[in-house]
Amino acid sequence: MVVTFNRKELLLRTLNGLDQQTLPVHTIVVIDNASTDGTNELLQQSGYLDKPNLLYHKLDTNTGGAGGFYEGTKIAHQSGVDWLWLMDDDGYPPESCLEELLKYQDQFDFYGPLVLSDHDKISLSFPITLPTMKKIIRNKKQLDNLSLNNKILSDVLIPFNGVMLRSSLVSHIGYPLAKFFIWGDDIEYTKRAKESGARIATITDIEFYHPTAPSLGTPMFFGKMQFNDTDSKIKLYCLCRNNTANLKKYHGSLHALLFGIKTIWFYSFTRPSLKKLKFSVYGLLAGWLNDFSKHSQFIGKTFE
Repeated sequence: MVVTFNRKELLLRTLNGLDQQTLPVHTIVVIDNASTDGTNELLQQSGYLDKPNLLYHKLDTNTGGAGGFYEGTKIAHQSGVDWLWLMDDDGYPPESCLEELLKYQDQFDFYGPLVLSDHDKISLSFPITLPTMKKIIRNKKQLDNLSLNNKILSDVLIPFNGVMLRSSLVSHIGYPLAKFFIWGDDIEYTKRAKESGARIATITDIEFYHPTAPSLGTPMFFGKMQFNDTDSKIKLYCLCRNNTANLKKYHGSLHALLFGIKTIWFYSFTRPSLKKLKFSVYGLLAGWLNDFSKHSQFIGKTFE
């Protein structure tokens, strides 16, 4: 299942990757978040809309990644399949990805490959913080130095980037939260899965490729912590709101408060920005109050 919005060329790369799997994909569900870049036309021209195993579903409005994964997970789950393979439109799998992933279907319920930069295929697209070591892993070499047992990172996952999701788990915990719009919905879903007792892991010798944002995982406190800086207002607002809401719900008010302090510190000292500082406080407050009603006003807006 693939969620897309205004990235038709990257979507085509993703679909080509799915089409070339050594183990054929049964059904490809594409959720188009009301794209305006000619996504539909490109899929028609490339022949994908004529493929019997592709289901293209275009939404009336942009519901964000969270809304797209909510809709796609619901459609795929209700179709009666045993497994869902989730990704967005800018990631893509190598040819043997699905075949290799399914070798672990008896061991885990929600698991995925190592997500690497599509540029160098060495750097992690999303730096991983290992909970037991409090160490940030940024590339394959650092992982190799850990001497992992069977190349498995237990209870660690970069969700919605080439991950396998057992359909029976969806029946138990429900769908991703559409109200999150973007960022944090995948984290919330993973937290929900963990609370249900789901077996979660990253299989580090199976790869999936995804672009790396330069500001994602920006180091702070001498590299001991990181923060996902962004110039997009909708992303920063949802990051602050959704992360605060997640921390407060799953870890308690103290953790949510510490995240607020971390955010304020980042925009006060690490990368000083009065505009972002004031704006992030607005998002932090919304998360504290569990208010998911105001994000639409920031869609498409950036800090100047």
